[in-house]
Amino acid sequence: MGGLFLEKLEAACLILAGGAGRRLTPDKPLLEINGRPIIERAARVVSSIFEEVLLVTNSPEKYRFLDLPCVPDERPGCGPLMGIYSGLGRIEHEAAFVCAADMPFLNAEIIRSEFIEMESFDIVVPYPKGMPEFLHAFYAKRCRPVIRRNLDAGRFKIEMLADRCRTRRLDRDWFARKGWLQEIDRAFTNINTIQDYRRWKEQEEGRRTPTGHRASDRGDPGAARARLGLLDPEVLRKVRQTLIAQETAYQEKSAGEAFASLWAHSSRVGRIAYHIAEAEGMDPEPALLAGLLHDIGKFAHGSYHEDEVAEEERAVRFTERFLADTAYAKWIPNINEAILSLYREEETAGEIGRVVYDADRLDKLGYMGVAQFFAKNALRRHFLDNDMMIRAGIELTYAHHAPHTLKTGTGRALARERSKKTREFYRGLLEEWTHLGLGEFNIREEDIEGIACVLVVPRVCGCGGRMEIESDIRESVKCRSAVVRYCCRTCGVESEFSFCLPNVKGFPRRRESE
Repeated sequence: MGGLFLEKLEAACLILAGGAGRRLTPDKPLLEINGRPIIERAARVVSSIFEEVLLVTNSPEKYRFLDLPCVPDERPGCGPLMGIYSGLGRIEHEAAFVCAADMPFLNAEIIRSEFIEMESFDIVVPYPKGMPEFLHAFYAKRCRPVIRRNLDAGRFKIEMLADRCRTRRLDRDWFARKGWLQEIDRAFTNINTIQDYRRWKEQEEGRRTPTGHRASDRGDPGAARARLGLLDPEVLRKVRQTLIAQETAYQEKSAGEAFASLWAHSSRVGRIAYHIAEAEGMDPEPALLAGLLHDIGKFAHGSYHEDEVAEEERAVRFTERFLADTAYAKWIPNINEAILSLYREEETAGEIGRVVYDADRLDKLGYMGVAQFFAKNALRRHFLDNDMMIRAGIELTYAHHAPHTLKTGTGRALARERSKKTREFYRGLLEEWTHLGLGEFNIREEDIEGIACVLVVPRVCGCGGRMEIESDIRESVKCRSAVVRYCCRTCGVESEFSFCLPNVKGFPRRRESE
């Protein structure tokens, strides 16, 4: 799913559709799964990743419905090596991803990661199950002379080419490090036999749960809730009461109406931190406490960022007040260090700081993050409209960076899974929004201060004029914020929103006051 939300790769794609189909049918790329031909499923994925997609086939009339440029084999009957050779001779880019036309479940994230491995290599080929997948691999255009010599010598096996070129082999350990072992069977599926076709067709059309996926293998949710009960009831009461009271004061509502969203968020972060700490082999109880307390300075005295004091600085004062003279007093220095590290990100965070950082961001990812995005915007009187669609870019930006910016192995693994869910949801929402004629948007990557920001850009204004986008940087107490403005030059309508730039390695921190 990732290809829809990221800029396209500087490479081409060659779909090889020249197989004889001896075990099934020469037309197997046209067999349908869930109402779409297999080759169309593959073409849709690669078209979202690559600007240049070519179909290598000697039967172009079969595939006109794809509306893709076709390349014939320069010399038929020489197998896929000739298809690679012919396709590389026609591409504009310096490298191409080569895939078979009978692969219905290509995974965009795996393909992107393979491309990153190219560097100075001529070929990048995955070995997900110990055997090479030469028709799910990248080939540099400079391989053509070697391919030509092999073809002229009657050496048609691609393995012989790999032995003569600088080849990067991605073994099973590479997939394990990326957290993709469960994706292998599906991503590298070829439809070779009638049994393959029937099995995958039935599975997809029956909408079965994909192999290896479980609704939850993280333990009983009730057990996570019970972890709050491990704490001193008086400490827990003070934290909960303070968070609710401060947010209520900030909202300036009637005395009888309490606001508890910050308490709900803090209690979730505490429990997620407990889970991560446990998985990382740490003492989970101080992580739980730090997660509960990390936002307690946010609405101190019923205000929000009205002076130059960071909320984390206020939070450590509450920590010292609540935990002094309790069994948790020994953890005060570590908890305060963790809370302050959320603000002072340029400093090295301790173990608890890394855990709470990840827990805070994981609470805003996946389906939970989507639910909170809409709940928080409703509290701010932002409802489901075109402006809300634009603001979805904030969530897409954070989802894009989360798997690479979280600070624990457990956090990064969870982020990979949840980031996919975030992207899938917003993609589906925008498609439905467009289908119903409510508005049309493009999703594009914008470089803001060297950080890739995934923005939802309206195609046209309500007046029919073309929308333009501008971006800038704004200094704030805690971070550097991206400011994004949309404006129509025809009618003059403008829209603006801002968000803290994600903490990407090498990202220039905020300027200190002089």
